Amino acid sequence: MKELVSSNDVVFLSFTQDLLKQEGIEFVLLDKNMSLMEGSIGILPRRLMVSEACYEEAQALMKSSLAEIEIASGNEKSAPIQDQPEFSEDVTDDEFLGGALKIYQSKSGFRSGIDAILLAASVPRDGKLHVLEAGAGAGVVSLTVAKRNSQAMVEGIEIEEFNSELARENVSRNDLSSRVQMHLGDLCEPITKLEILGLQRNSFDYVLANPPFYTEGETRSSSNPLRLRARRALQGGLEEWIRFMTAMAAPKGVFSMIHRAERLDDLFKHLQGRFGALRVLPIYPKENSPANRVLVQGVKGSRAPMKILPGLVLHGDDGTYVPEVKAICERIEDVSGPLAGLFD
Repeated sequence: MKELVSSNDVVFLSFTQDLLKQEGIEFVLLDKNMSLMEGSIGILPRRLMVSEACYEEAQALMKSSLAEIEIASGNEKSAPIQDQPEFSEDVTDDEFLGGALKIYQSKSGFRSGIDAILLAASVPRDGKLHVLEAGAGAGVVSLTVAKRNSQAMVEGIEIEEFNSELARENVSRNDLSSRVQMHLGDLCEPITKLEILGLQRNSFDYVLANPPFYTEGETRSSSNPLRLRARRALQGGLEEWIRFMTAMAAPKGVFSMIHRAERLDDLFKHLQGRFGALRVLPIYPKENSPANRVLVQGVKGSRAPMKILPGLVLHGDDGTYVPEVKAICERIEDVSGPLAGLFD
C-alpha cells in the first residue's frame, strides 16, 4: 500500500474516499480512531492508502477533482468557532430548544432544523425509555430527546465520521454523556456486525429516523459528500432503514420517522408486516397548502388499524412559526397539540 494523502480534515477525507469508491479504487484509511483516543476532534492526521498499482490512477483522479475537493473541504472564507481552533471552518455553533442545547453542525453538509425537532417531540417526555436514532448526524434529535426526558437513555448511529465526531462533542458539551451514546457505523451492514458496536437488537422502546429524502436521480448532485449522502438514499434505500429499525425495536417498540409526504406509499409498503397501529401526522408548511412532510409512527408487531391524525401547520401568514410550533422549538417541557399523546 502507498500513502495517497495525509490529512486531519475529515470532510476532505470523506470526499476523497467517495471519489475513490466511485472509480472502484480500493483504499484503506489508517489512524481513524486516534483522535477519539486522544480526546479531540481532527487534530491527528489520518492516512489514506491505496495499492501501488492504483496509485497513479488515484493521483490523477485527485488532480482532476481538485476544485470539487476544495469546495468539499470548506475552503471558502467563514469565521471559525471561537475558542475551538481544532474544528474545521465548515462548522457553526447553533442553539436549539431556546438555547438549552448548544450544537456544532456542518455549515455546508446536512443541517438539522424543524424536522429534527418535530421527530424528537414525538417521544414522550416521561418514562424510562431506551431510544435509538438511525442516521444521527450531529446528534440534534438524540440530544433533544435526552434534554426533554431526563430518564431516557439514548443511542445514535451515524455513517459519516465527521458528523459522528461532532455528535460526540455535542453530547459532551451539553453534559449528557451519562445518557447519550453515539456509534460510528453503517446501518445497512448486517445486524450481527452492528451488534459489535454495542447496539442490541430487540431492545429499544423507540426507534427514530429522519432519513435521506431522495433516491438516486431525484435531486441534483452536490460536490459536498456530507450533503449528498444526507439528501440521497445512496445505500440500501428506505427499506434498509426500516429493516434496521425493525431489528432494533423491542417487542411493542415504537417506530417514528419523518419523511416527504409523497413517500407515504413506500413507507407503508416497507412497514407492512413489521409495524402496525400506524399514526400519520400530515405536516403543512402553511394553512390551505398541501402537506410536504409526514410524521409516521407505528408499534412493532401490532395489527391495529391505521389512523390519520389532525394535521400540523408550521407557519402563519407572516411566515413565522405558529405559536404551537414555536413552543415545540423553544420549550423543554410538554407541548400541546398533535404531537402530544400521539398514541392516546
